[in-house]
Amino acid sequence: MHFIKKILVHSFLILFFTTGTVSICNSETIDDLVRREGLFYLKFTDVPFNGELEGIQQGLISEGRKQGQWLEFWVTGQLKSKGMYNDGKKTGTWLFFFTNGQLLGKGDYLEDKETGQWQFYFRDGKINQEKSGNYMEGKKSIPE
Repeated sequence: MHFIKKILVHSFLILFFTTGTVSICNSETIDDLVRREGLFYLKFTDVPFNGELEGIQQGLISEGRKQGQWLEFWVTGQLKSKGMYNDGKKTGTWLFFFTNGQLLGKGDYLEDKETGQWQFYFRDGKINQEKSGNYMEGKKSIPE
């Protein structure tokens, strides 16, 4: 009986270390994915990815498209951006930050395009008048 247990444990360890597919955590990072024709796939697969991403980009991917709340971080760990995706497109209010955590910009997206009033800032906290303003379909309106 001891011999059988030993063989089973040994077989499991070989399977575990040689397949590389056994995972305690079901999360991936953005570096584990590739993008083809607008959809995300795990590298070396042809099925659109479904699951949570961890690391520098955090959020849910469903059928290859970003969904729900997303967070992106600078390599320092500081928050870079925060917002929502719907069917792979940015939607609603988004916040963007400098590497020091200070607010860089804020505005709304509709169907992945800037819309409405956007506010941008310089590192010293002053408003960047050149970039700030009203946006429609991703383009800043030019004042008359």
